[in-house]
Amino acid sequence: MPLLLYAVWLAAMRWRGRTPGRLALNVHTSVLLLCYLLSTAGLGVFWVANQQLPVFDWHYLFGYATLLLVFIHLCFNLPLVLNWLRSRAPAARPASAPAGAGPRGAPALGMPLAVLAALAAAYFLGLRHGAGDLPLHVDAGTASLAGNAGDAANTGGTGSIGGAAPVLRYHALSSESRSSVFLRAPGIEWGDAPEPFKRYPNARHVALPAASPASQPLQAAMRGPASASQRRLRLDQLAQILFLGAGVTEHRGGRALRAAPSSGALFPSELYVAARDIDGLAPGLYHYGPEQHRLAWIGPLPAAEDALGAPAARDADALLVLSAIFRRTGYKYHNRAYRYATADAGHLLENLRIAGHQAGMHATLLPQFDEALAARALAIDGVEEGVLAMMALRRYGPVPASMPGAAPQPGSQEYSAAAPASPVPQAPQASSALGATGVIHRATSLRLPPRAGGHTETAAQPYGSFAADALPPGALRLPAPLAAPASAHAVIAQRRSVRRYTSGPVPLAALSTILADMAQRPQLSEAIRIDLVVNRVAGLAPGLYRYLPQHALLPVAKGDFAARARQAALAQDVIGDAAVVLVLSVDTGRALAHGARGYRHAFLEAGLVGERWLLGAIAQGLAACPVGAFYDDEAAALVQARGRWVLHFAALGQPAR
Repeated sequence: MPLLLYAVWLAAMRWRGRTPGRLALNVHTSVLLLCYLLSTAGLGVFWVANQQLPVFDWHYLFGYATLLLVFIHLCFNLPLVLNWLRSRAPAARPASAPAGAGPRGAPALGMPLAVLAALAAAYFLGLRHGAGDLPLHVDAGTASLAGNAGDAANTGGTGSIGGAAPVLRYHALSSESRSSVFLRAPGIEWGDAPEPFKRYPNARHVALPAASPASQPLQAAMRGPASASQRRLRLDQLAQILFLGAGVTEHRGGRALRAAPSSGALFPSELYVAARDIDGLAPGLYHYGPEQHRLAWIGPLPAAEDALGAPAARDADALLVLSAIFRRTGYKYHNRAYRYATADAGHLLENLRIAGHQAGMHATLLPQFDEALAARALAIDGVEEGVLAMMALRRYGPVPASMPGAAPQPGSQEYSAAAPASPVPQAPQASSALGATGVIHRATSLRLPPRAGGHTETAAQPYGSFAADALPPGALRLPAPLAAPASAHAVIAQRRSVRRYTSGPVPLAALSTILADMAQRPQLSEAIRIDLVVNRVAGLAPGLYRYLPQHALLPVAKGDFAARARQAALAQDVIGDAAVVLVLSVDTGRALAHGARGYRHAFLEAGLVGERWLLGAIAQGLAACPVGAFYDDEAAALVQARGRWVLHFAALGQPAR
C-alpha cells in the first residue's frame, strides 16, 4: 500500500510537470525502504519468537542476509537523507546552528540502536503471543449460559449446557483472528521441542514382526471386520494394527513421518496396549515404540478389574490406549495444542479402526472411561501426557444396544444421561504447568464409579446405503460411488500430505466415492457437519455446498470461493490452490449437550472423518492435505456456519508431479 500511494503521488507530480530529481527519488526510496525493513524484520522476528517460522531455514537465512545488506546500505545513506530533510525545512533549524550540527556520528549510531530496539520489542511480543493462560475454572455443576447472548449464539441458541462453560472459554481463547494475532495475554513457557519418541531403555522389549500387506480393500475395511472369526488375535496382526496406526512409514528431511498425519509433523500421540488374550504375547501392559517397531513391557495387568478405568472393555481381547504428550504440539502451537492433539488422535484412531477390521477384529471406540485411573495404571502423570481415547478390540460381533449393560450410543438419550459420567472437579494446581491446555483436558475428562459394563459397537452403514429422506429443494444427488480395489495397507502406508496441486479438475465420480466412504455412522459424536468449497470438479459448478446424509450436495452459494478460503486458512496456498476444500464443523449445541466431554469427542470425530477423506483421496489416485490453522471467524463466515464451530480444513486435488 505505501508503494502504491507513492506511485500515485509520483504520477501526479509528473502530470503537473514537477517530477522529483534523482536525489529526491533516492531519499524517498530510502525512507520507504527503511519503513519496509523495520516492518519485515519486526514481523519476521515476531513469528520466529512465536515459533511459527523456523529460525534456520535456507529461505529465511537468505532473507536475513538481504535485510542485513539493506540495513548497511541505509546506515551509509542515512546522513544524506537527514541533510536533504534539513534543507527542505530551514525554518526548523536555529539560525545559529550550522548544518549538520550535533554529535558526530549520532545518526549512524542512532539508526542501529533504533532497529535493535524495534527487533527486541518484536521478539518480546512474539514470546508473549499465543501463550495466553486465562483462568478456566472447571465446575462439577451445571454451567448456565442463560442471559449471555454471545455464548447462546455460539452454541446454536442453547440456553443452558451442562459443564460447558470451560469449553466456551477455552475455544474463545484458542480461536484465531487477524486482530487476535497481536492480542494475547502472557502465559506459560512451553520450552523447547520435546523428544519425538518416548523410550523405555530399561524395559523388557518385544520385537514385532514387520507389517505385511493384507488383501482387504480399504472401502471394506472402513465398514467392518474382514470376516466373522472366533480366532485369537495374533501378535503379527497386532503388529500390523500398531504399524498402520502409528508406525514410521518414511524418513524425510530428518523427520520420521508416521502412518497418520499430524499438525506440523509433531506427532504428540502415544499408543499403549493392554493385552489380555493375544496369541504370542503375554498378558500385560505395553507401550508401542514406533521408532524401532517394538513393544516395551510396562507391567502386568492391574489386579483390580476396573483399574484401567474402562469397565466397558473388561471382555476385550486387547485395549488400545491413546495418549498425547501435549508439549510436542504446544511448544509450537501454544493454546491450539489441545485442538491439534485431539484431531491428530482422531486421524490415528481411524487408521487403528481400519487396521483392526482388516485383522478380523471389531474395533470399538469407548465414549466413557476414567482418564485418571488409566494414567495411573500406565505410570504417566495425566498432565504433561494425558489419555485421550481408548479402543477395544474383540473377535466377536457387536452387542445390541438394547442389551442390559450395553454402553450408550452417541446421540441417544442414554448417552447424555449415562450414570457413570460425572465431571472431574476443578483442575488441580499441577495442571497449570500447561496452562489452558491442561485445564481443558481435565474439563473434558470423566471419573467413572465401578459398574457392570458391557459393550456396543455402532454398526457400519452398508456401502451405498444412505438416508431415504426426501431431498430439500435444489439439492443435487451425487452419482453412485465407484468400487476401489486399493488395499487398506497400501493406502495407509503410502499416504502423505501433498500441498501442491495441478489446475486439473477432480472427477465428480471420485468426489462422490470419497464422500460415500466418509458417510458412516458416528463413532463418538453425531454433531459433525460437512461443507465443501468446490473450485474445480468436472460437472459441478464452483461454489459452496453442504453435504447431506442422503448422499447429495445442497448448494449454499455459487461463485468462486477459492480466494476467501485461502485467506481464511492463513493465506496458505494448499487451500487456495485445491480443487476441493473440505470444511468440518461441529453443531455446538448438539456437541455440548453432552457436557465438556462432547468437545473432545467433536475433535476426535473430525479427525476420524478427515482421515477417511485423506485415505479416500489416495484410493482414487488424488492427493489431499489436512489443515488445522485458520482464522476461526473467517472460516465460520466462509461456510455460513451459524451455531457451529469450524474444526478442520482439508484440501483435495490432482497432485503436481
